Amino acid sequence: MDHSCCAHESVTCLNEYELLRKYRCASCQGVMMCACDEAFGRRFLTHQLEEGVDLDTQERVPVTLGFQANVCNSCRGLPLDPAPTAAIPGRTSKIKRFYWRELFFAETQRTADWQDANPDVSPEEIQSAQRQIAKEVLEEMKALHAATPQYDMREPSQSEVLERLRVEIEALHPAYVSSPRKGAVVMWENEVVAPETYAAHHYRALGWSVMPLESVPLHALFGVLMWPLIEDPGDPKNRIVSFGSRGELDTARGVEVFMINLPEDFGGPSYGRRRVNEIGEHLALLSPGDVPDRNVALDLFNDWRDPSERFRQYLWAHRAADVDRARRLIEVLPTETIIAILWYLVGDYWGRYVGWPDLLLWRDEAFMMVEVKSSSDKLSADQMRWVADNHESLKLPFRIAKLHRKRSVHPAG
Repeated sequence: MDHSCCAHESVTCLNEYELLRKYRCASCQGVMMCACDEAFGRRFLTHQLEEGVDLDTQERVPVTLGFQANVCNSCRGLPLDPAPTAAIPGRTSKIKRFYWRELFFAETQRTADWQDANPDVSPEEIQSAQRQIAKEVLEEMKALHAATPQYDMREPSQSEVLERLRVEIEALHPAYVSSPRKGAVVMWENEVVAPETYAAHHYRALGWSVMPLESVPLHALFGVLMWPLIEDPGDPKNRIVSFGSRGELDTARGVEVFMINLPEDFGGPSYGRRRVNEIGEHLALLSPGDVPDRNVALDLFNDWRDPSERFRQYLWAHRAADVDRARRLIEVLPTETIIAILWYLVGDYWGRYVGWPDLLLWRDEAFMMVEVKSSSDKLSADQMRWVADNHESLKLPFRIAKLHRKRSVHPAG
């Protein structure tokens, strides 16, 4: 098609999380950038001018039409689509999460302009200027949002979400203390412990067996049981990926380099859709005769533990203790639950691999996952997403153990 005849009336952003965003025209299928980003892109992001990455498929997409006028929503006078980032240390406020791109553009350009005007300053002076510029830009962005909001930053509160999803909340009332040990803030009998340890003791006293869970044992479970599928040499999207060992650095040997076959769309929802038949065939290995079989799952886990090392290294699920806990999951949970967890993770691994609860409890044939929160703690965005996903699809027994502040004491000694 002659792209010069197309008005590009309907475009879709390929990846809202790219700094230099790319848009595909629904009519001519051309891929372009908005002219409002041209000056910044040519000055600071030249490595992003030639291609973009599709957020869904993770495929690299060539830019075919360069910069075009009036492509983005802002230039078209349309509302901006929010693309908030996850809350991480240093970026927990809504302004930083929703306006991350605007903050980066303003800070980068202002810092570069300052350095151009002050070419002979020391590294310490540059760092000081960068901190000051970041503060100024953040305050300006807050003022801009207060006057003319670019994004609707309203999000449901934690209490609203938990009430809507009917999450069970168990109230515990330990004594809180002031302790120099990081994370140790409550008393169990005569010992100062972390909230998770207190909850574990509490449930053991009620007859439950308890294992710390969080996320890494599930990464290891996925790494061992799914590696033959993910590294399938017959997958047409597989390509060689190299990375350094995730283990402790050995200064004598240096960093060990691993090379594995990895699909270019692994970790996103497109992989789960594209390989749905192959995923089903692979997970059927855990259910010979259509009956989930724990012994078969354990045998496969034992057989694949060592061959899966490279893939587990890639997933940061390389520690032996975490792999042992992954095997324990197979021993404790119903095999159909193991299969459901693997289906869930493979459908969008990087979107679902964190946020899992703190503890796994089991007693007789029953099991439960528990998220532990101290008096003032709130669920993170990833934890809220997991709670919603669990309600909608996984449907695993789950509760929150909330440690309310009863009184404060001073530990002996």
